[in-house]
Amino acid sequence: MRRRIKKQGFASKLLGKYKQKFNADPIKISITSAIVFAGVLTMVCGVVAWNILVIQEKNRQTEQFAAQHAQKARANVQTYIVSLYQRIAFFAQNNSLEEALIQNDQVELKRIRQTVMETFPKADGVRIIPRGGAQVDLDSELPLKFSDLQMIRMTERREFVPPEAVKINDQWRINFVIAIPKEEKKPVAGTVLMTLPMDELFAAIPAGLEGLGNIRLVQYYEGKEVATLYNKGSGSWGKAITYEVANSPWRVVYTPSKKVQEQTHINFMMIGLIGSVSALVVFALAILAGMLVGRRAVKRQQAMQDTVRRVSGEEAIEEDAELLDGGALDVQIAGSDADLISGTEELGDAPDLDLDLDLDLDLDPEAVADEGDSDVPSHIFREYDIRGLADSELTTELAEKIGKALGSEAIDKDENVLVVGRDTRTHSPILSEYLIRGVLSTGCNVLNIGTAPTPLVYFAAETLEYTSSGVMVTASHNPGEYNGFKVIMDGQARSPEDIKAIRTRILKQEFHSGHGREQALDIETTYVETIFSDVALAGDITIVLDAGNGASGKIAPELFEQLGCQVIPLFCDFDGNFPNRGPDPSVAENLQPLIDRVQEVGAHLGVAFDGDGDRLAVVTPRGEIIWPDRLLALFAKDILARHPGADVVFDVKCSRQLNQVITDNGGRPIMWKTGHSLMKTKIQETGALLGGEYSGHIFIKDRWYGFDDAMYVAARLIEIISLLDQDIDSIFEEFPALPDTPEIRVPVSDEAKFSIVERLIEQGEFGDAKKSTMDGLRVDFVKGWGLVRASNTSPNLTLRLEAEDEKSLHSLKALFTRELHKIDNSLNISW
Repeated sequence: MRRRIKKQGFASKLLGKYKQKFNADPIKISITSAIVFAGVLTMVCGVVAWNILVIQEKNRQTEQFAAQHAQKARANVQTYIVSLYQRIAFFAQNNSLEEALIQNDQVELKRIRQTVMETFPKADGVRIIPRGGAQVDLDSELPLKFSDLQMIRMTERREFVPPEAVKINDQWRINFVIAIPKEEKKPVAGTVLMTLPMDELFAAIPAGLEGLGNIRLVQYYEGKEVATLYNKGSGSWGKAITYEVANSPWRVVYTPSKKVQEQTHINFMMIGLIGSVSALVVFALAILAGMLVGRRAVKRQQAMQDTVRRVSGEEAIEEDAELLDGGALDVQIAGSDADLISGTEELGDAPDLDLDLDLDLDLDPEAVADEGDSDVPSHIFREYDIRGLADSELTTELAEKIGKALGSEAIDKDENVLVVGRDTRTHSPILSEYLIRGVLSTGCNVLNIGTAPTPLVYFAAETLEYTSSGVMVTASHNPGEYNGFKVIMDGQARSPEDIKAIRTRILKQEFHSGHGREQALDIETTYVETIFSDVALAGDITIVLDAGNGASGKIAPELFEQLGCQVIPLFCDFDGNFPNRGPDPSVAENLQPLIDRVQEVGAHLGVAFDGDGDRLAVVTPRGEIIWPDRLLALFAKDILARHPGADVVFDVKCSRQLNQVITDNGGRPIMWKTGHSLMKTKIQETGALLGGEYSGHIFIKDRWYGFDDAMYVAARLIEIISLLDQDIDSIFEEFPALPDTPEIRVPVSDEAKFSIVERLIEQGEFGDAKKSTMDGLRVDFVKGWGLVRASNTSPNLTLRLEAEDEKSLHSLKALFTRELHKIDNSLNISW
């Protein structure tokens, strides 16, 4: 085939080269450019976002935690100073001391000094000095230096004198000076100068801050650091924070450790959301930039081709059509795409979009928030407390929000202090930390009692003058993977509506803002002394105490030893994994180790506490379990003997016989709903002196405060045993147990349990039996009764049956199994 080929010159060759070099697909150029831009922008934005959202947030939280820890260390020092000063000042109120100083009665002064030394056995010295009688003595074993003399003279003038650290024999000591008498209006008769080792103070400083950083206690004089009194712990993770200790020449210097930053919490879900949005923005910008670069490249290509053609002056090569056959690509290009590829369309501004969207949506904002906030799951806000799976349902972030809600509620009720305690669960310390953080952010203050049983939070709320509100971090008797919060506010137990209101406040973010202060509080000593002054034993009692590795493990043995018992501790070490038994004493198998130990040592009785010390079960030397409704029968007989006509409240799970015992002893029986909070409310409402649940919560308002306190209940029990001079098995023969079942727990989801009970109420066939729907469904027959209710603390149905004989009990089991399987035949009911 013929073809005409015009001889190519230099310019034609150059044109060919440039065609190969510049005739690239503009779309490829745009895409390549977009990828490059996207990569660069993503890297830059990623670095910036990581710095802002992660590093800076971690640093912010670390600084906030560090400030809280520094405040806590300062509070520990202040608490020690105040406590010690109050104990020393007690002697300043002694009229005989004032009189002895005025009369210079050396015999009486020596006696009083000896009494003070017995009260402070670790004191290096107690010097009682008449006014004007102080002199410098540098040669004695306990020297009186010029600085001591200055403190004494200032005290004699009724000037404020802070404690001061002094070094004696290379050991730090603390000097306190108080005026005699204490009353400001009276003339000073003399002073008491007490010198004490600082070991107790040094032990108190890091309480609750172990391993969290370096703490220094520094003494200042006229604004200058003169001595480091205490320096413990390692910390180099951030700036040192310094706080002055009020009414002292000391400052606490705290430097956080890396562990503090490990306590921080980053919301990676939010970071992911921000990252996704940022990636879309970056991608869109990259595409626009790539298209612009591609268009400019095409223009440069065309300009170069035009230039080469002008230089060569030659025409394009003509070829026969037959030569091109088979060489062209069979691609159909849409008009708009063709314009882009050809480079003939200019890249202009994006057209304006005028979208007039008038959406009239009738939505309840609270309902939308309630449905959409999965970080605040509704099912953990239960009937009378907050309880859920730690880490997944009950997160540190949610604990902080709950703290904000409770701190705000307290302020609304004119309560500016919350008592906070925690149980031994492994996640309780961190949840407590975040809870307190939330409370403090509202301006509400915190008294932190540390690891302690729930009754001590209640006790503090009842006895402290400046607060009647508190929060306990605990899941009570639930397994170790659970945690939660029990709340008392303004002296009142929380109702179901109150618990739901906490969640509503969180969703609406109705929080106060301020800067509260945290302070450590030792309430255990006062608690033990109060029970010791109330309970008296008439004989020796040997008792096995099973704390189940829970919060009562430390204080319960101490209390009962003070009462005069011989105590055999069992599982009293703190261990939130509960390695020896479950934390629920209402499960019979959990009590077997206690039964074995009681029989092994020949104890008078054994007592098992739940995880937070507000529930109990009792076992006898015969190995019999005395369930709480039988304990209530004994307490009812005892209390009604002194208070005839009093009300006694008990829950729907208790034995039918309890009603008869109360009536026979002149009391008024009141059956009520299960739940520690609901029971407390009913007791307050009726003025009852006694109340209790089959689960082990027992409330005594005779000589006590009416809250559920397993340790106090056990103390009152052994008081009765010692006074009756009978063994416990003989005592409870008066209240024999009928054939019954313990609490039977049937696993079912939280979502389904209430509907199953409702359907059983509607569809269950129980003949002419008496039905009560006060709390679930209780069905009373002539020879027995049965109960089905939805547990408010766990994903279970709770069943309990009682009958006059075994045959009737067997019939009840068959009846309730049949009726429940009509509702849901997948239920696993194991009697």
